[in-house]
Formats: sequence, C-alpha cells, structure tokens
Amino acid sequence: MSEPDRHHYVPIFYLKQWAANDGRIVRFNRPHQRVEADWTVPKRTGYEPGLYRLDGYAAEQANAIEKHFMSPIVDDQAAPALRALLGGQLANLDPHLRQSWTRFVMSLVARNPQRVERVSRDAAKSLRASLLENPQEYDSVRTPDDPATLLEWVEQNVPALVDNHGKQMLPGLITHQPTGNAIIQMNWCVVRLPADAIDMLTCDRPVYMSHGVMDIRCIIALPLSPRHIFFATRRPLLFEEFTRKQFKFMTASLNGLLVEQAQRFVYGASDRHLRFVENRLRK
Repeated sequence: MSEPDRHHYVPIFYLKQWAANDGRIVRFNRPHQRVEADWTVPKRTGYEPGLYRLDGYAAEQANAIEKHFMSPIVDDQAAPALRALLGGQLANLDPHLRQSWTRFVMSLVARNPQRVERVSRDAAKSLRASLLENPQEYDSVRTPDDPATLLEWVEQNVPALVDNHGKQMLPGLITHQPTGNAIIQMNWCVVRLPADAIDMLTCDRPVYMSHGVMDIRCIIALPLSPRHIFFATRRPLLFEEFTRKQFKFMTASLNGLLVEQAQRFVYGASDRHLRFVENRLRK
C-alpha cells in the first residue's frame, strides 16, 4: 500500500458539501494578477505533499501524523458529526460527536501550511534555546571527541529532531484540553440559509474566530455547506441577533471575512462569486 503523501489540510469530506452533481467544486485562486475560477474535485485541492511528514524516518513512519492522527482520529470521527449538524441533529449530539467536532474545528485552525510552518519555526527556535540551557549538565558527560554544546551534538547526530519538533506538536495543539473544553461548553447553533440568501463560500482557512476562545466576545463561525453555517459563542443571546439580522447581510459579511483570511484558495458551489473574490482575495 502506498504511503499517504497528499496531506489534506482542507479535508475531502468537508469540501464535498460544495460539490455539484458531477462531484466538482469551484476553486478560486490568484495565480498571477487576476483571480481565476476552475472546477476541480475535492481530492485534488486543499492539500500539500508531505505537509506533516517527519524527516529522517522510514516511509512507513514518516507519515505517521497523517496516517494515525489526522485521518483516523480527526477527519474520520468528524464526518458523522458533520452529517448530524447538516441533518438538524445539533440538539441530539452525543458527547463523543461534540468532542469530535470540536477537535475538527481546532484542527482547521492548526493544520494549514502557513500555521504548520510557523509552529515548526517557533518550535525549532525554542528547542535550540532549551538545548543550550544548563551547559554544565552536558559538560559533565561530554567526551573529548564530542562537540562543544548539546545543540551541536544534536545537529550532528539527530538533525531531524529539531526540524520535526513542531510537526510532532500538532496533535497536542489540536487536542489541547483547555481550548477544547472551552469550545465544547460554548453555545452552538447551525443556521440554515433561506432559498433567497446567497451561497456561502469556504476557503483554505475556513474557521473565523473573532476573539480568543476564553474571551466572552468570542464568536466561531464555520460554513458547513453553501446553505449552512456553524456558530459557537459564549453569549447565548447572540443567536437571537443572528436570526434577527438579514441573512443577506450575514452571509455577505462572513463570506468577505473568509475570503480576506484565505491564504491561497477559496471554494464555492458556483463561479458566481468571481468578482466578489477578485475584490477581496489577497495578492
């Protein structure tokens, strides 16, 4: 069996909610000056080869984060939660599905290429600094043939340790219990858009978060499909504000926020949003 080299940071089961009858979605991208819209299938977008691959390991171990965490623990367990949310079963979500969905939302924040790169860079810097602390401990066991510092020893003997440190932290970031508990305890709702409301878009960074999860003002929004939006908030009365607002204003505002925070790709069910995306997608 071939190793899973396509590491989807926008999972296939999620993007399929925007698929037409032929299984394709619209991908908006700015390869040069202008935004282009092309039709593609979810498995051919929203991934980066070897995004979570660990250096210095045999092939069967190098993709362990994708094979043993992202796919089976995050995505496979979130898929039934998404079906339940789309099916209007929010009130009946059992604790397992609620936890699975929370973990999925947290993963969408942590697993995109830019975040992975930043975590890897910061973790490597932190590890290098820690390896230089308490040099007397290393000096006490150092032989004459050993390099001058523990950092130099690691870089000579296990160079992948530093580079892999950030990627190995990803599962812990995605399952961080205090953050997860805060989201689980929020008030959740799924807004179903009426027929005359404009379709929702999504993107390669699809979770909008207004403030930190511990902040009373925090609002988490995630499009579930062209016609559904998931919200979590610490203020119960905020749901009444959602329903009182015009859906046209709400969808346009959230679509704008998502396009503006997208790194490369915006996704939709049709190309009708081309001008909207052109005016907002970063260059």
